[in-house]
This record gives sequence, structure tokens and C-alpha cells, in this order.
Amino acid sequence: MWYISLILVFGACIYLLFKYRFTVSKLKSKLMESEKRYQDLAKNYEAVESLNQNLEKRIQEETVKSREKDFVLIQQSRLAAMGEMITSMGHQWREPLNSLSLLIQDVKEALEFGEIDDQYIDRFIRDGMLQIKRMSRTINDFRDFYQPNEEKIPFSVGEAIEDALSIFISNLNVHGIQVDFEYRGQSMAFGFPNEYSQVVLNLLTNTRDAFVQMDINQRNIVIHIAETGDEITAEFIDNAGGIEPAFLEKIFDPYFTTRHHGTGLGLYMAKKIIENMDGSVTVENCVDGAKFSLMIPKLNTSVNSELIAVQ
Repeated sequence: MWYISLILVFGACIYLLFKYRFTVSKLKSKLMESEKRYQDLAKNYEAVESLNQNLEKRIQEETVKSREKDFVLIQQSRLAAMGEMITSMGHQWREPLNSLSLLIQDVKEALEFGEIDDQYIDRFIRDGMLQIKRMSRTINDFRDFYQPNEEKIPFSVGEAIEDALSIFISNLNVHGIQVDFEYRGQSMAFGFPNEYSQVVLNLLTNTRDAFVQMDINQRNIVIHIAETGDEITAEFIDNAGGIEPAFLEKIFDPYFTTRHHGTGLGLYMAKKIIENMDGSVTVENCVDGAKFSLMIPKLNTSVNSELIAVQ
């Protein structure tokens, strides 16, 4: 009977051996499958990583292109603004130049009639220097007006509008445009006052051109400042006939213009400047014309937001 037990033990060992080899083979097969899946995942990861790198590169390239495009647009807008500046300077200088011309012409007549004495010379020098100082002050005003602000600072919205009007009011008067602007209080904001004044100048320029193009007789611009919630809103309302409804959604697009010699950059840059101060610009038609609204945060709201962002 002992050999039967030996055969059973031997058979059990053979069974266990085959079972072990089968298990090992099965485990090897699963390991190979796992390695294959790992290799596939590694390949997919490399593909995704390569795609991410390409995507980041594309984003960087597009960012650079966008900055270059904005730079070109800003340069073109500045050139257009410079043309307006030269025109406005011409209007500002016309009166003192006429006064100087009359003073110079009077010298010859005074000499013929023997009126030149020390008092005449003193008066001539005083009046002449007064006109020259007016012209020099105009140059300084334009220089300060077009000098960009490097950092945000507190400023009065009303005073920024007044600065734009002081530059452009002579041009508006030449075209018979009356401006009704009265503000009370400081209405303090936090941003770039010179850039804000340039936005106002762009709005006034577009309104002037609309009056001329539509050949409006009674030409009026009403400027109103109001504080609503956390914002300061400046409204510019005219009676220049309004904007075509189909153009309202395109009016702030770059290179879009309804003027014969317009660049289509003024309102686009105005929108960019106000948005850079965390504000917004809107336009809508009213009874006899259009209403542009400039909304920017109040001083306290803006400063608190800046401090939170820094922290």
C-alpha cells in the first residue's frame, strides 16, 4: 500500500507543479498586459505633454502677436490724436496770434503819429509778453495732456473732463457746438487721469464729426456726472442724430468707422483704456442723438480691490 501513497504524493506534487506553472504563466501574461498598458499610457502622456507644450508655445506666440497688434493700434491712435492736437493748437493760438499781429501793425502807425514813448514801449512789451505766455501755456497744457500716466492715482472725474474741454473747446466753438457741463463734488476715481481725458477727447471728436456730417444746426452736448453704487458714471449726450442701430454693436470694434476720413481706432482705444481702469463704456441712442456712458469704480472701491489683489 505504500507505493499507492507514494504515487498519490507524486501525483499531488505534479499537480501542484503544473498549477504553479499555470499561475506563473497567467501572472506573466497579466504583467505583460500591464506593461503594455503602461507603455500606451506613457506614449499618450508624452503625446499630451507635447500637445501642451505646443499649445503653450502657440499661446505665447499669439500673446506676442496680440501685444504687437495693440502696440500698432496705440501708435496709430496716437498719430490720429496728434493730428487733432495740432488742429486744436491752431485754434487755441489763433487769438493770441491775431493780438500780436495787431500790436505789431500798431507800431508803424504809432511811429508816424509820434506816439512812441516809454509808456508805449512798456505797454507794447507787457501786452506782447501776455500773448506769448498764453501760447506757451497752451503748449504746456497739450504736453501734460498727452503725457501718459505710468501708475494709477486718485483723480477727479470732473477735472479730467474739464482738462479735455479746455484743450478742445475752441475747436467745438468753431463748429458752433455748445457744451453744457456742470458738476458738483469731486467724484474721485482711481486710475489714469490723462488717459481718461483722452477718452473724453475721443468722444468729443466723434460727436463734432457727427454734427458736421449730419449738418445739424442747433448743436448741443450735455455732460452729466453721477455716482451710482460703487461706480462713477459720466454721460455724454448729444443731438447729432444718433447711430444706425446696426452699427451700435460694432461701434467699439477696431477699424470700424462711419466717418469718411476716420481711422476706426478712437472708440476702440477708449474702450480699452476704460477697461484697463476696471470700467466699461456703453452707447445707446436717445431722442435726438446718442448717449455715451463711461463707468469707472469709485476711489475707495478701486483702492480696496487693488489692496486685495496685492495681498
